[in-house]
Amino acid sequence: MDMGVRLVGKELARARLAQINRSIDPVLRGALNTTATKTRTERYVKRMGGVFKSSILGARLGGADVRGKLTIKRARKGRMNSRIIPSSSGVRVDDYRRWFFEWVSPTRARVYVMGLRGKKLAAGFVNPASVGQKPLATRGDKRTANKNYRRTLKLQTAIGPSMAYWFQQLTGAETIRWTNTFLRQEFERRVRREIARYGGGV
Repeated sequence: MDMGVRLVGKELARARLAQINRSIDPVLRGALNTTATKTRTERYVKRMGGVFKSSILGARLGGADVRGKLTIKRARKGRMNSRIIPSSSGVRVDDYRRWFFEWVSPTRARVYVMGLRGKKLAAGFVNPASVGQKPLATRGDKRTANKNYRRTLKLQTAIGPSMAYWFQQLTGAETIRWTNTFLRQEFERRVRREIARYGGGV
């Protein structure tokens, strides 16, 4: 996880494992990957559950999709770090559990979504005079025809803040302390397991 997490006691563990001819690297990679998975669930997915809607099958912005928008790049041989990478793509306003609009004119209103710490302006608008009062946005598609650029504007669903935005909101000192504690405990647990399995009387 690229959030300033540091592991204390690594060199001592390395020496203990060297006594039983075991490498520290697989132990460390396992601890890092387990910590990344647990942190994603406990510190991000669960806490964002109230922000987004859940579909019947959990396929769109239920717990499974929030996890999908928080990809884990796992430690492996040659890479001794594990990172949670949040998606930078905006999330549709109608996938938020709560959204509302504020009038600007008879035919235009600003759109807001409710997040972890109150409202956040979305990229779009609502026509209060319309029947559906749907959150919309006008976005352009750039196309080429006979080497000439043509730009067409289309009405699409308004977009709220990305998962990366909410990730940043949640990645404070408390989350970093929690992650550091879990990583240390998980690493120590794995070291003890290696020693018990291969150490004999060491």
